[in-house]
Amino acid sequence: MRKSLKFIFVLLLIFAMSGCFAEDYDVGVPRAYLLADDGLRGQPVQLTEANLSWSSSSGEVTETIEDIEEFGLSQETTAVSPNQPASLDFKENEENGGDIWTDPTITASLWQDGEETKLELNESREFRFPQTEGNYALAVEFIDRDNEAQYAGNIVIEETPGQKAGQLPKYSYMEMPLITKTDSTEQNGEIFDHSYSQVCWNNCGADSSYEVPDVHSGNAEAGDRIVVDWGMMDPSPSEVKVIEINSDGEEVSEQAVAADSSTVTIEVNEQELGKQYSIQYLWRDGEEPLGHSSLDFKLE
Repeated sequence: MRKSLKFIFVLLLIFAMSGCFAEDYDVGVPRAYLLADDGLRGQPVQLTEANLSWSSSSGEVTETIEDIEEFGLSQETTAVSPNQPASLDFKENEENGGDIWTDPTITASLWQDGEETKLELNESREFRFPQTEGNYALAVEFIDRDNEAQYAGNIVIEETPGQKAGQLPKYSYMEMPLITKTDSTEQNGEIFDHSYSQVCWNNCGADSSYEVPDVHSGNAEAGDRIVVDWGMMDPSPSEVKVIEINSDGEEVSEQAVAADSSTVTIEVNEQELGKQYSIQYLWRDGEEPLGHSSLDFKLE
């Protein structure tokens, strides 16, 4: 009886595994989509298949494109803004298989006049378009084991009307400052707990006052170093201030940061623990305020 049960179990296991293998083998060329983080132009855009070398139980799929830039520019235009956040998404091709991909390698780049600009994708396949306006061919590579697929799109980077006439880019398009903690062993910095928010943006007035938020404390120890870097912000803020706040939420001190500096470093000692800091970023057009954002963090 036990031998019979074992035999049946082995058969079921073999059938299950063979089903998985068949499903895995049946994976077809995925569909690729570009998602731009914009309420007006945020609908997913399907990218066009370009160079292909893909094998599945549905057959072999091959395609060769000699000039990816020319091919990309021949597609329908997708307009985005300078520094606009975007992401890539891939879905199963329902006509020939599912989306069982092992660990695909995905890269993306822009082509203009024969020059390639690589886009930096994070683990969620999110990236930002460059600040420089122009017409580009988007090329996306999807490699899964021995299968390769390339996709193309036609991208125009241009300022929206709301960005002209001395206004800032959309708040969501602006790079955020980076805050990291480095310990006494000088290990690579890790992101430190913080809150970053806008106070006012392209509609600032005299009543656009800053209110001290209640922020979650970050874990710090004496000997740590907190570094805030806003060098990636474009345009750069006109003025930066560092405000120290006590436990009652009241300002203790305020210090202006030199105009040629893009970092602030806080050396953590016993006296710093428990303190809250707020770094204020302000943009002006002459005396006219354009934007105001705030980075807040607390040491504990």
